[in-house]
Amino acid sequence: MKTLQIRLPEEILKKVDTIIEKGFFRSRSHLLRDALINYVNKFNYGGEIPYILGPFTPSEISLLKKEPNKQLEIPKNQIKIFQENIKNL
Repeated sequence: MKTLQIRLPEEILKKVDTIIEKGFFRSRSHLLRDALINYVNKFNYGGEIPYILGPFTPSEISLLKKEPNKQLEIPKNQIKIFQENIKNL
């Protein structure tokens, strides 16, 4: 297993520590490892698209800067094309 060092905003780290204190995870490493595994699995196998994927139009980039948690949607007729494209990543 490899080591990964990351930097997190203090606000997120406090939430991580709260989850650990409630007993849901043994440690920060355990929580982050599980979160990353889930994220990668959803991206690769669940058809969910993380909001960080692009390309985005200038107006979509502006929206993401204002509301980074807002999800942008793609038209239904492009979902199959997109799924085919991400299979090759």
